[in-house]
Amino acid sequence: MKANPGYSSKREAASHKSLGVALAVFLAAAVSFVLHAAPAPQTASQQTNGEIVATLATGHVVWCVTKDAILVAALGGGGEQGSHLPVILPLSSFRVGVLLGAMDWNQGSVGKKVRLDAELPQVTSNATRRPAPTQKDLSSPNDLSDIEQIGVGVLEMLRPLVGQLHRKLDLAPNEPLVELLLADYVENYGPEIWSLQFRIQQQTLGSDYWDTRILRPSYYQLYPPEKGSARTFMEVQYPPRLPTLGLVERLAQNDPSVERIRSDSPVAEQAMAAIADGHSDKALAEPVSDFLRTILPTVTDAQAGFILAKLDARQGFQWLLPPPEAPPPPAQTKPSEPGAPSLRKYIPPPK
Repeated sequence: MKANPGYSSKREAASHKSLGVALAVFLAAAVSFVLHAAPAPQTASQQTNGEIVATLATGHVVWCVTKDAILVAALGGGGEQGSHLPVILPLSSFRVGVLLGAMDWNQGSVGKKVRLDAELPQVTSNATRRPAPTQKDLSSPNDLSDIEQIGVGVLEMLRPLVGQLHRKLDLAPNEPLVELLLADYVENYGPEIWSLQFRIQQQTLGSDYWDTRILRPSYYQLYPPEKGSARTFMEVQYPPRLPTLGLVERLAQNDPSVERIRSDSPVAEQAMAAIADGHSDKALAEPVSDFLRTILPTVTDAQAGFILAKLDARQGFQWLLPPPEAPPPPAQTKPSEPGAPSLRKYIPPPK
């Protein structure tokens, strides 16, 4: 995984691409006075004191870019009571996002309650309302790509929330408060996956009172990989102390549970063999999604929740295993202007 803080285009040279298992950084449990998934009584006590409380989205996210779709699975776990599982959100017909970290912000009855998963679709739509710049346009440092536009939009959404944090948070310099994973299909480029990580900076003003501000996001490209690197399952976990699911290792070591699944049919065997060889983009999505449905509940806590979706190269976003509860409604906004640029981007799958 390569950081790209000076990133100006996600379609530049291959040197700006890297495959990695993105590890979202653990938001320290010691910061329980302001950022934790608390049982209801303790949360109510904190709200009485006027502290802003953020409930975390924690668990595992698994990506796989196949021949005809991008698959994404989210599994809960690793957080305290009341944590959300990672939130999968369709952001447009051909873009999907996953939220990790401080997601549900609440300052009690006197303050505004903000759920990032409710706000993100509209933030994304507003940020990318104008068409993404061309490669020629990106020669200007003032022109932002659509990924950067989304990053700035989320930054502005987080700024007033983070500004209400006035106690010292025990976070390492590189630990993000919020992580947003983005996947889409880009015209004349193909599938891509990005991690946007939002960190904070604090300065003491005396008397244990801290000024907190959100920093500009850091961008990490997870897919496509460096030339010659394997294309296979990619795992993200939040917090990073969670053990990895090790799907790639299970394939390589001929794990018995994996072998039973891959031997179900010739199609499943071909798909698993392609992924094991580092060519997931040659595998069909259907047998891979069947594999994930079967294997993932066996390698983690099934009680924590499991959802699965795909971004089909032809038909766009589709739920395969939807969340038990419907996502919150989008924020009320003005209707889109006639002729506003569409976010729909179509890339036919390779033949």
